[in-house]
Amino acid sequence: MIVLLKLFRFLGPTSLFFGTFVVLPPLFLSYFNNALDSQMLNIYLACMVYSLIILFTLRQRKFSYTPKDGFVITFLTWVIISLLASLPFVNSNVGFFDALFEAVSGLTTTGSTVISDLSLLPDHILLYRQLLQWAGGVGLVIVVLAIIPAVSGGMRVLQAETSGFADKSFSPRLRETARSLLKFYILITAACVLSYWAAGMTWFEAFSHSFSTVSIGGFSIYNENFGYFDNAIIEFVAVFFMLISATNFGLHFLSFTKRSFRYYFLNDELKLFLITIITVVLVSMLTLYIKEGFSISDSMRYGFFQTISIITTTGFTLEPLSALGGTVGFLIFIVAFMGACSGSVGGGMKVWRILLMFKVGVSNITKIMHPSAVSSVKLNGEKVISSQIEAVFSFIAIYVSFFLLFMFILIFQNVDFFSAFSGTAAAINNLGPGLGNFSEDYSSLSNTGKLTLTTAMIVGRLELFGVLILLVPSFWRS
Repeated sequence: MIVLLKLFRFLGPTSLFFGTFVVLPPLFLSYFNNALDSQMLNIYLACMVYSLIILFTLRQRKFSYTPKDGFVITFLTWVIISLLASLPFVNSNVGFFDALFEAVSGLTTTGSTVISDLSLLPDHILLYRQLLQWAGGVGLVIVVLAIIPAVSGGMRVLQAETSGFADKSFSPRLRETARSLLKFYILITAACVLSYWAAGMTWFEAFSHSFSTVSIGGFSIYNENFGYFDNAIIEFVAVFFMLISATNFGLHFLSFTKRSFRYYFLNDELKLFLITIITVVLVSMLTLYIKEGFSISDSMRYGFFQTISIITTTGFTLEPLSALGGTVGFLIFIVAFMGACSGSVGGGMKVWRILLMFKVGVSNITKIMHPSAVSSVKLNGEKVISSQIEAVFSFIAIYVSFFLLFMFILIFQNVDFFSAFSGTAAAINNLGPGLGNFSEDYSSLSNTGKLTLTTAMIVGRLELFGVLILLVPSFWRS
């Protein structure tokens, strides 16, 4: 009973945030377009009424949160908000499983879609779809900072998540940290809007695509995605803000407050991230030109934009990935498992884990060649303790296990291996577009398949342990 009260209390400000920043703007748009969306109005009113009830009842009550509470509340909040977020799609003649898939894809900033023709949706639903990604990006950061750390060790959890950099980047007070991140998130969103508008988008296009760019979401209001604009300047703006959002927000915050760029150059994770991007971009360009027969200009354009979009787990496309040939699509999908940097809104395993795994491998090779040598693994100049190394390897092992499980379920439903591999990778890495049958959308999936990938999106966004720990019997007994 107490856990339920804690959940109800947390859902108060969460529903207030959802109603204000996600439901209200498209509700206004529908009103000014002379087509007031009654379903969306009911959702908004329900969110506001519920928030007021919590404000005058449970808001003043003091609860003592345990680690169990944190994991349970976070998972249930994702599920409840996802179900709530699916209702406007259902009202737009989208089936329940399709609506749930679309809502979860938006909130987890995945960017996969089952809607084959976006032109059938009214403008306010298109805006709502974009805002889901924006809210999902910033919402997850705030939940991670303000809920999980608060109930299971304070900033130590955040420090582990951000490669030991959080204590130097943020305020030791979680509320101040969350506010600082929210301000920065809004700031880069505003900058992205103005940049898109200056590059040639309309205001509606600029706002809509900035929401999915800074959240590394990948949704567009057009069926052709970014290929609709066919504008190199717009594509460059998108790449710039994708890279900003895929970088550790702590680095941005620290560099901004200290007014120095040297912190970027001192971060090992960012170095590997940029080196990987440059390398894969060059390989993609050469492959498109030499193997696929693209012109030099098209090879540079597609190789640059598509590679960065996929590696940062954004998922914007100029053309369906299948149009680039099998080699380039498969290459960037494999690299996308690495994902974005820690402390960002990107998906994937996170760069710091791959870097740490590589450093451990090099250290073990050194010990084999020189048994008496004393070798320690360091990240950003600081020694990494053995428990953190164990956590990284267990995370990667479980990540691969979940990936294989979800892929097997799709294959069991007669989805071909190539499509199942790319669809599962896109879902668990919160990436978006797939390959094969899923290079344009996921409408061909059965309801079971859609539910499978919906679950994979949530599992990937909560970084596995937040879901896996709920399945351990001892967790509920302790």
